[in-house]
Amino acid sequence: MLAALFLTIVLSQSDLADVHNGQCSVEDGPEVGIGLLCERARIAIEARELSVAESLAAKASKLAPSYPGVWVVRAEVAQSGRRVDEARGFYEKASNLAPTNAAILVSMGDFEAEEGNVRGAAVLYEKAAEIAPDLPGLAERLEAVTDEPASSEI
Repeated sequence: MLAALFLTIVLSQSDLADVHNGQCSVEDGPEVGIGLLCERARIAIEARELSVAESLAAKASKLAPSYPGVWVVRAEVAQSGRRVDEARGFYEKASNLAPTNAAILVSMGDFEAEEGNVRGAAVLYEKAAEIAPDLPGLAERLEAVTDEPASSEI
């Protein structure tokens, strides 16, 4: 079941790319500079330059601590470095700043699923479905963590 869930997450991440970019993007950041820092941090993660990613994400969070997207990026950096507790804390901070942001809940659910916490992932996906039932990839994630089809498929 975890292998199927991981495959679903990987395949669905491209569906959520536009949503995630909206959390902290070049166009939508509280300031254009914050968006640039977040984008560069994500590029550094992809290049496995984690110290660069950490520096950029930390700078973004200092400049815009009330902007949830910077905390998502910090969580992604920590997750890439296998700092699980730190990543979870950053995701929680982002969620506390934007409790109705379904994309953040899905990111948190993906994180929990990757860590083997399928029940926690299911709870987060269900919360996201209550907020935005048509979010791309969400129905597949819900189905992967539960034995029944997602409510949007019934």
